[in-house]
Amino acid sequence: MAKKLSFKELAKKGVPAVLIPGIIFASLYGSGNIEKIKNYYEAEVIFPKSGIVEVVEDGDTFYLKEGQKVRMLGINAPDRGKEGYLEAKDELEQLVEGKRVWLEYDRYQNDKYGRILAWVWIECESPKPKFEGANYMFKTGKESKDYIEEKAEGCEKGELVNKYMVGKDMAESVNYGKRGRLKYEL
Repeated sequence: MAKKLSFKELAKKGVPAVLIPGIIFASLYGSGNIEKIKNYYEAEVIFPKSGIVEVVEDGDTFYLKEGQKVRMLGINAPDRGKEGYLEAKDELEQLVEGKRVWLEYDRYQNDKYGRILAWVWIECESPKPKFEGANYMFKTGKESKDYIEEKAEGCEKGELVNKYMVGKDMAESVNYGKRGRLKYEL
């Protein structure tokens, strides 16, 4: 039986991070089945709905047990060597390390570094909260809908980690300039 490929194993072998999701995808679906997939962003193996956090890298990035690297949307925490780095990393570790998180996707779901970009939720009461779809904010052309104000069904008691980190001054809110508006205002 062939060994299941993981993000972590491929990265250890020196495979560029930006290629890893595609390699995993192709290994799971086979090159003959790829045309059957209409939207690879819906492949839960690459873009999971939830997972257990294994390692926190810094105040806005962590790895899931399954090997995916997740970067929280809409925020920027201090990088290694910068003032506040350890505090932000420690705060995020306390919140999520070893715990289940739920990932909500927005118009940008991955980046050139092979990281998953997501809104990160903790303490949801449902195993499958009903988050709005990734393209929810799109209205027409450059227009976007208003920010989401209410928590998703199944996560009313949950906490949006991205917003928490900004509220604790562990990260700054990021405006993506000329790109379309994201779901939440931090």
